[in-house]
Amino acid sequence: MRRSILLLVLILSACQLFGQGDNKFLVNQIDSLKRQLPSTLQDSTRAETLRLIASSYMHINPDSSIHYAQQAIRLFEKTKNFRKRNFTKGQMMEGYIKQGNLPKALEDGLNTLEEADKLEVRESGIGSTNDNLGLIYYYLGNFQKSLYYYEENILRGDVDLGGEAFGYLGQALVFEKLNKLDSALLFLEKSRNAFHQWNNISNANDIQRDNAYQYEVYPAWYNVRAKIYLKQNRPDLALADLRTTLAITLESTEIFHTSNTYNDIADYYKRFNQKDSVIYYAERGLAEANKISFIEGILNSSALLAEQYETTHPAKALYYYKLADETRNKLYGAGNIQLMKDLIAQKERRQAEAKTAEVEFQNRLRMNVLLGSTFTLVVVAIFLYRNNRVKQKAKQKVEQAYDQLKAAQSQLIQSEKMASLGELTAGIAHEIQNPLNFVNNFSEVSNELLDEMKSELATGNLQPATEIADDVKQNLEKILHHGKRADAIVKGMLQHSRSSSGVKEPTDINALCDEYLRLSYHGLRAKDKSFNAKFETDFDSTLPKINVVPQDIGRVVLNLINNAFYAVNEQRATNSEQRDPLVTVSTKKLEDKIEIRVTDNGNGIPQNIVDKIFQPFFTTKPTGQGTGLGLSLSYDIVKAHGGAIEVKSTENGTEFIVKLPV
Repeated sequence: MRRSILLLVLILSACQLFGQGDNKFLVNQIDSLKRQLPSTLQDSTRAETLRLIASSYMHINPDSSIHYAQQAIRLFEKTKNFRKRNFTKGQMMEGYIKQGNLPKALEDGLNTLEEADKLEVRESGIGSTNDNLGLIYYYLGNFQKSLYYYEENILRGDVDLGGEAFGYLGQALVFEKLNKLDSALLFLEKSRNAFHQWNNISNANDIQRDNAYQYEVYPAWYNVRAKIYLKQNRPDLALADLRTTLAITLESTEIFHTSNTYNDIADYYKRFNQKDSVIYYAERGLAEANKISFIEGILNSSALLAEQYETTHPAKALYYYKLADETRNKLYGAGNIQLMKDLIAQKERRQAEAKTAEVEFQNRLRMNVLLGSTFTLVVVAIFLYRNNRVKQKAKQKVEQAYDQLKAAQSQLIQSEKMASLGELTAGIAHEIQNPLNFVNNFSEVSNELLDEMKSELATGNLQPATEIADDVKQNLEKILHHGKRADAIVKGMLQHSRSSSGVKEPTDINALCDEYLRLSYHGLRAKDKSFNAKFETDFDSTLPKINVVPQDIGRVVLNLINNAFYAVNEQRATNSEQRDPLVTVSTKKLEDKIEIRVTDNGNGIPQNIVDKIFQPFFTTKPTGQGTGLGLSLSYDIVKAHGGAIEVKSTENGTEFIVKLPV
């Protein structure tokens, strides 16, 4: 036992020295936040900064915490951020509790819950309110009600992990008080897991945490477990947990938990009749509590000191008994208890009145319905036939308008399909023209060579005839080669242009993009001889084949490339700043996706219409040159494949990015 006392004193001394250094985290954080206030112009940002200052002050100066919380609440109400307003009111409750003003804390908490009910959303910012109401009922000895509010926070865990963590911690505190130690340890472990999950999510999203001390778990977590270990007769483990809390709270220079921990250490030594140690730590707990007028800390410290001095120093014992009695009266005096009972009764009465009023309203409603039903039936009988005729006429008009709209839509969609078909046809014609030219040319040459060979044979010149036969054979081989090339083009185009079966098959995206790039270019050249543009490819050679509907993805790629060529052609025609028209098509293998990028150096898309380009029938092209369905259909096709399509545009060009899952 003496070794434990000596070790604790050494640790305490080291923590005090460390806490007096430059690592006063909370103080430094408050100073940093205050420096931001003069430069903070927006009400919403200023309100959040004030709330963080209030949160940081909570355990070192409750008066300042309440002051800054009140300013933040006014700004949150001004900006109509009611969720943050309710959350800050819950934080302010904690300041009133530390001041010992339980009636004010209870009143604010009950009012906040009523205001939150009007929001009709679970994300109403009431986590801190539930937590502090649970603590108030714990102080009042109403453990059933305390567990109820902690359970409310746990049920909201999907929208408030912090509230869930404190909910489990509060339940552990109650079960420890009820001597249900196994349950208390179980909920402590759940609390630790929730705190860890909260920390990980907060850090991953870089969110400003209200847990300004950056603890693994809340400091009081170790104090609760220490109480359980003491009841389980495991004093060494209890003392280790109290040392952990003390080291943490001294490092962060916060006072509330430091005072509580000093008192818990004093209570620990009281169990072993170590009076000197009890007095030493109780006096330190009282000194810390007096710094912030922490009522509960003053009460616990003075009660411990009065008991220890009773047999050795009656005058001091009397002083501390009086201090404890005065403090207890402030906290749990008859006036306070009665006031809180009145508040609770008032809330329950309002709830009962609301329920009674709702029942009466429902009864009156039923009566009115019953009395008015006869009159209503008569009125309905009179006007039913007339209204039915009006509805029938209106229905016919709506159906007629709907049919007209469907016909117009079908016509526009067919127009878009025909435009795409025309572009494909032009591209195919240009692609197949090259091998056909070769076939024709070599056929004519071969025909002339055969005439020469016949002449040579007629004169008996076998050597020249043989050489001519070799030339004819080479020409026939070239004719066969280019004929097969034309056959391959036709088969490939038939494969891609036939109606989509909707069946996915392994597809080489690089080959698909290259094929439709050439088709688009030659198709536009066939339609407009003056059209000219450069195009480049940057294909990832490691790209695997992926399961897609090739006809559908081909339609997407063709549409994007056509738009890109159109954009660079428009830039050349309308912009005085001439740039060489360039369209780039690239592919890339990502982690679990394949990326297709179509980039042009045209005039770009104005930012005010970027969000509209995927809407059906929206187009930037002149009347008669586009239906506005190309990008809409492309968007639907990519989405149907489980992918995504994005657009980035500046005045120097546009880039469309298609991502397809592997």
